Amino acid sequence: MTDIDMTLARQADLASSDALLQTGALTDEQARAVAEQQGRTGQSFDQTAIAMALATEDDVAIARQALQGSLAMQLSPASGVSEELVVISDPASPRAEAMRLLRTQIIAQHVGAGRRAFAVTGATDGAGATYIAANLAAALSQVGIKTLLVDANLRSPRIDAMFGIDQNGPGLSTYLSLEANRPERVVYSNVLPNLSVVPAGPPVARPQELLSGARFRTGVDILLRQYDVAIFDTPATNENADALTVAGVLGYALVVARRDHSFIKDIQALTTQLSVSRATVIGSVLNEYS
Repeated sequence: MTDIDMTLARQADLASSDALLQTGALTDEQARAVAEQQGRTGQSFDQTAIAMALATEDDVAIARQALQGSLAMQLSPASGVSEELVVISDPASPRAEAMRLLRTQIIAQHVGAGRRAFAVTGATDGAGATYIAANLAAALSQVGIKTLLVDANLRSPRIDAMFGIDQNGPGLSTYLSLEANRPERVVYSNVLPNLSVVPAGPPVARPQELLSGARFRTGVDILLRQYDVAIFDTPATNENADALTVAGVLGYALVVARRDHSFIKDIQALTTQLSVSRATVIGSVLNEYS
């Protein structure tokens, strides 16, 4: 069995992580206590609640059943995916083939090595980081890899529009600004088969402070237990330090440059900055299409 097969098998055993919280079976105070204990034990939210005698197996089953109809409808795409997702809209094109080649390299060099997440970033705006992140996430999901795509560009997000998600709906900023107790509550599950999405969410005043906080690290740790790989889209590094912060938390980054747009000196500066932020560059992509 491969590393990916083993990870998929583990994920099949995971429970719905906060069904009790979302249906009101736990109070906010109890939910916080469970979340703190979960961070120490590494168990799922529901398993921890049961171990703490705050819920029973029957409580969990009833809560999950109650969510099956309502939550799936609340967190479903509002419209079809964008044509920018070429692995879906134009699968026979050279652009889609290039994405599948990148997918093969990511599986061999990153996912297959047991690594769980990486940031996608460019040195300057317009390099095409969002295009690469979204298409790569979709391509990975097409081969059965349970994938999470997170829009960590809280300044000018585009992932929601690419996947037909309500731009006014909850997202990463909702969780980081304490308007959602758990990161799973802002996950749009199965936007495509095997692909879930966390959009950026409503605009916030201090993105850098939110991404630098302990809550972001905690949320990342929780989400990574539930997916084979998580891809984080980030803004260009010449405009702010958000991408460096996110990459530093994840430990890995994929650098995107655009033909006839990006400068070598900017890419060199970016790789140096990522190294200082303790993020390993897993590869670079020369984008010719977006």
